[in-house]
Amino acid sequence: MANLIAEMQPQTTELLPTLFNPKSIAIIGASRDEKSVSFGMLKNLLLGNFKGRLYPVNPKADSILGLKAYKSVLEIEEEVQLALIAVPREAVPGVLEECGEKNIQAAVIITAGFKEIGEKGKKLEEQIIGIAQSHGITFLGPNCLGIINAAPDVQMNATFARRKAERGNVSFLSQSGAVGVYGLEFAAENGIGFSKFVSLGNKAMLNENHMLNLLAKDASTKAILAYLEDLIDPRAFIDAASRITRGKMPNPFWRLNPEGAKAGNGRSLPIPARSPSATTCSTFYSARAGSSG
Repeated sequence: MANLIAEMQPQTTELLPTLFNPKSIAIIGASRDEKSVSFGMLKNLLLGNFKGRLYPVNPKADSILGLKAYKSVLEIEEEVQLALIAVPREAVPGVLEECGEKNIQAAVIITAGFKEIGEKGKKLEEQIIGIAQSHGITFLGPNCLGIINAAPDVQMNATFARRKAERGNVSFLSQSGAVGVYGLEFAAENGIGFSKFVSLGNKAMLNENHMLNLLAKDASTKAILAYLEDLIDPRAFIDAASRITRGKMPNPFWRLNPEGAKAGNGRSLPIPARSPSATTCSTFYSARAGSSG
């Protein structure tokens, strides 16, 4: 259902620039707890010198990290282009409804506890897809780490990773949050920079094919790393990858699940990893070498 909705929704691809280049962000579920995911995201946005406006949303706080906090996204008078959602999973449907009322058209849902936990979570995920569709919202996730756009005119680190990502010309897609965190931390320790980072999560609406088509047009991306555990549409993936390799990136480095990426129906796909080594470390080093120049 999720992927059919994404295909039927014409604004999905059109809203990708808003996802990566927002002029304003609401952090819904922002917390004063320094150990929380939402505190980490807001801190990263501030430390990264995000070029837009930031609006923490927390009904129990007056301010967070020096920024005025709002009881609801509906209390924000200015336009909000992107919502980062980190609230308990039962609250996500209501938050999306408010985002629709506020005319926010792009969101990143960090919250976990959806189809990855079983049938109950799957039904909740289908519910939020329906809400998003009814309001014309396109979202990344749920169950994801966030996104990064290191472009100088954006400087958006909307993740809760503990290490700062440097700017570079490698873009990194990861379906696994753990691999995403490790990749960002390894890159920071070894001087490897990113143009874009995308944690795909459950891929309820946006998936690897949307992102590949976006990155193919991104002048700041010279190499792409992808850690994928399944492929929503294998043929579309291969078509997109083929277009990229025939175009500006003749030597991208694909890193797939060691057990083989799986199609949406669960079948393993005979797509080899194109990294020069089976380790994530050498994959990162190779991507940096391949993207230089």
